Amino acid sequence: MTKRFFHIFALVFATLVLTACPHVDPDGPDGPVPPVTPDDSWRNQASKEKLSGITYQLNVYSFADSDGDGWGDIRGITQHLDYLDSIGATALWLSPIHESMSYHGYNVNDYCSVNPRLGSEADLQDLISQAKTRNIDIYLDFVLNHSGKDNIWFKQAMSDPSGIYGNYYVFEDKPGESVTGGMGTWCSTSSGNVGYEGRLHFKLDWGKKTVTVTETTDAAQGPSSSASKWLYYGDGKLAGLYETSSGIFEITLDFKSEWGFLIRTSTTSWDSGTKWGGTAGKKVQFGTPYAINSNPAADITFGGESLSYWASFDASMPDLYYGPHAKASESSTFKDLAAAADKWIDMGVAGLRLDAVIWIYQNNTAANVSFLKQWYERCNTSWKARGGKGDFYMVGESWCDNAEKMAPYYEGLPSNFNFYYGFTLKDRIGKGKGDDFAKTVIYFQNLFRAYRSDFIDATFLSNHDQDRFASDLGRDIAKEKLAAAVLLTSPGKPFIYQGEELGYWGTKSRGDEYVRTPIKWTRSGSVPSSALNGKVDNSMLNAEISVEAQEQNQASVLRVYRDFAKARNGWKALAKGQIEEIISPNAAVAMWKMSYEGQTVLVLHNFGSAGPVLPLSNYKTDKLIVSNGMVTVSNGAVALGAYSSAVFLQ
Repeated sequence: MTKRFFHIFALVFATLVLTACPHVDPDGPDGPVPPVTPDDSWRNQASKEKLSGITYQLNVYSFADSDGDGWGDIRGITQHLDYLDSIGATALWLSPIHESMSYHGYNVNDYCSVNPRLGSEADLQDLISQAKTRNIDIYLDFVLNHSGKDNIWFKQAMSDPSGIYGNYYVFEDKPGESVTGGMGTWCSTSSGNVGYEGRLHFKLDWGKKTVTVTETTDAAQGPSSSASKWLYYGDGKLAGLYETSSGIFEITLDFKSEWGFLIRTSTTSWDSGTKWGGTAGKKVQFGTPYAINSNPAADITFGGESLSYWASFDASMPDLYYGPHAKASESSTFKDLAAAADKWIDMGVAGLRLDAVIWIYQNNTAANVSFLKQWYERCNTSWKARGGKGDFYMVGESWCDNAEKMAPYYEGLPSNFNFYYGFTLKDRIGKGKGDDFAKTVIYFQNLFRAYRSDFIDATFLSNHDQDRFASDLGRDIAKEKLAAAVLLTSPGKPFIYQGEELGYWGTKSRGDEYVRTPIKWTRSGSVPSSALNGKVDNSMLNAEISVEAQEQNQASVLRVYRDFAKARNGWKALAKGQIEEIISPNAAVAMWKMSYEGQTVLVLHNFGSAGPVLPLSNYKTDKLIVSNGMVTVSNGAVALGAYSSAVFLQ
């Protein structure tokens, strides 16, 4: 250590000690020293509003379990609203809550329902209402690219591709190898899935030897007790048909069969003359007479074995189809999904996170943007019609190769996830280089602004589909704290992912579940791991990483999130300010100003392991709003310890 640096450090340390400890010598030679009262009047400039714009992303199934069944649930979220409020949340992004065939919920079976494993509509309404009292909005994850294969739309579409619901999906009898520009594959429906579930009317014309099947909402009938013709279907079921006129036999019933149906003229015999079926490979078309015969008598099916559907992700997620993009809002698919969205908007949901939007029109940016613009305008209209304040919030998962390819999506949506922000921050922390970080952030902002003047930059570190940011940083707590401080002092709308504020780590190498870890609330309590089939890293979920322990630890990762969230909520320049780069005198240090409505703050972050001293005589350093790590001030110079941060009011 040079004499010059030692002198500065000693002076700085003395200044810090005297400022922090006014009772250094209470019994000095001149008697008791009166307490020094610092001038904190400048803090009156802090807002009493909740300004931060912070959104907390949570996995409903693993966040908090209110009833002890091992699954996280909606009531669990409501019970922990004070915790979410303490880390500055102004909104919560909930993982899909709709009925689904999977724990994660992204293959939706019913867009108008709440998955009973997660709670009820009343639970959701209570969450929305109680969150509102804390100025916290609720955003739902909404899947527009695909549904689940158990969705009733898809089941009916497979039964009758030429019918109403056949236009909801992408079907081909003889599919090619791929969809142009797309990701995914054709999936065959031939694996026994040629049945149907729903209310149907059957009309057998015995003279013409045809059967006509139609979908209906008429009342279901019990089987005829005096039948001479029977419908055979499902798991050995026989339903007697009613003779409604000479040679005409009919019945309406709630039909469920994995394989289709046959017509029988005997309840006991299976002879060729008593079993009537169809032609192999020829499927029923609703409303069209279907010829039956007794030799041979193949199962009468609804799907047809040559039929295939397109799935961008996997076979459980068939892609939805909206027709030509310019008129997407006129399609029945769009209208039904919009009606579902209206239900949640009417309940008070204030925003939607849209999943996988670049695949709606298979990576065709212009088509996707056209669709998304129609979708946003439709939802925003519904929001305003119910008296919603301001504009409806909507953010897209527009994950492209780079920011330049993603930027056009701002023509369709007010907000998009900025994956490139997190990638850049991780890279710069890894290199110990901060002097170009502000410039890169400004580049992103200018790029997005060219497509939408009122863009909302959705910044984040990592999410449920990525390795944890802490793992990417080598599980270095000092770097994790730095990343938190940078995120919460950058322009945009920051998203915090469940467990990030506790320093959770994890990678996808053993499965996605390991980056969707439950919150450990108390030192000794259990975690809701049933939805994840027990796939959690219990070595990480020790007592000291729990919320209970970190709330009591002034040096915890949670404490940094809370401190910087509080600052962002209180200082409008930090929450809403326009960023201005400051040329840094040190390659490791990122410096910028944030200004809004006459208020300006100076932001400093040391991305390196050394402790530089910055000459900042041109800036005010006497009003420290928030800091992390070792920060000392003396004579217009600021010394930043390794991976430390500071924000000063100007």
